[in-house]
Amino acid sequence: MEGRSWRGASGAWLGIGTAPGALVLGAQVGGRHGGALPVAVLAAGGAVMTALLAAQGRLGLRPPAGDGAGMAVLAPRYLPPAAERAFTALLAAAMAGWFGFNVGLGGAALAALTGLPDAAGAVLLTVPIVAVLLAGGGRWNAIAVATTLTAIALIGIVAVRLPPPASPVSFARDGPFTGLAADLAGYIGYVSVFAVRAPDFTAGLRGRRDLAACVALLVGPALAASVVGAGVAAASGSTDVVAVLAGPDGLPAANLFVAASVIAPTFAAVHSGALAVRRFLPPGGRFGARAWGVLAVAVPGAVLAALRVDRMLLDWLTVLAAALPALVPPMAAEAARRRRGRPARPVRTWIWAPGAVLAVALTLAGHAAAAPIGLAVSAAATLVHALSTRARPAAGIAIRRRIRS
Repeated sequence: MEGRSWRGASGAWLGIGTAPGALVLGAQVGGRHGGALPVAVLAAGGAVMTALLAAQGRLGLRPPAGDGAGMAVLAPRYLPPAAERAFTALLAAAMAGWFGFNVGLGGAALAALTGLPDAAGAVLLTVPIVAVLLAGGGRWNAIAVATTLTAIALIGIVAVRLPPPASPVSFARDGPFTGLAADLAGYIGYVSVFAVRAPDFTAGLRGRRDLAACVALLVGPALAASVVGAGVAAASGSTDVVAVLAGPDGLPAANLFVAASVIAPTFAAVHSGALAVRRFLPPGGRFGARAWGVLAVAVPGAVLAALRVDRMLLDWLTVLAAALPALVPPMAAEAARRRRGRPARPVRTWIWAPGAVLAVALTLAGHAAAAPIGLAVSAAATLVHALSTRARPAAGIAIRRRIRS
């Protein structure tokens, strides 16, 4: 078998890149900069998103480029049992949160079209999504592709219908480093959950070119959508995309596009979340485990959707960014070791946990640079561990040589 090409995996990647969440993120970040996104924010955000997605996504590539498996298989291979269970539980909770964001945003758009309460709109959107996922058989992939095209249409409609009064991109640096770090935390958070679970969507890909194509399909559209979102904030003075589209100066029909375009990222979230939940389920029938996994993510996610968690997007993304990306550097480093023929060893908890805990603590304390600091601490610990393990064998060789002489 030659493996899959990037075309067979493009739906989930493009779906995340073109999700309305990118519009909301850009609107919120742009609102902090007078409606214009600084180029430095876009460049730094794009670079970090690319690094996280490529480093973790490579694990799913076919051997010898990767391990050829998703995270449900990789996590027990790379993490100690206790750490693996804690990580999997956190990931499942994060996926339920993303379900809540996507369906909350789409449900509100559906409610605006029908005149129903927001909670009723969330229920109307949840039921068919869950039904398709419970039916299984890979049916959601074709639907995801169709709704992704809808998301692209949404971005184009918003850009044309609500043009900003000035350029939504600025070369000016209008704040201290902490402001840039806070914006960067938003972009890290936008891809953090998907990045950690990227092997679920790269499993079986042929090689690094296919991975690069998938990463580009996410990062490029996400940055473009965030620029459009910043323009919406400048044109309307509001970061609530649904309210802007449904308002008297907006485009009410675009709510239909919002409702449809959240479906692809919701499918992707439940797909990975259900795999994570199944780690804690007792052995049983294949359909039963899959169904319980879907419901374990969708039910709490639907509650969050009814509570409109999407209105707290930036805070939610910041919390996600604080906890999850710290695991990527040590896992990528260990995968590189194994590709060089070194014996497998578990990723030690002390390498990534301090960065994750520090980032969460800084986030709760309101520190703007929490997510980048946590990621940097994890990367530094990974480097220190790699250097120390190289030094120990070298020291042993030197001692043996002295003994022989």
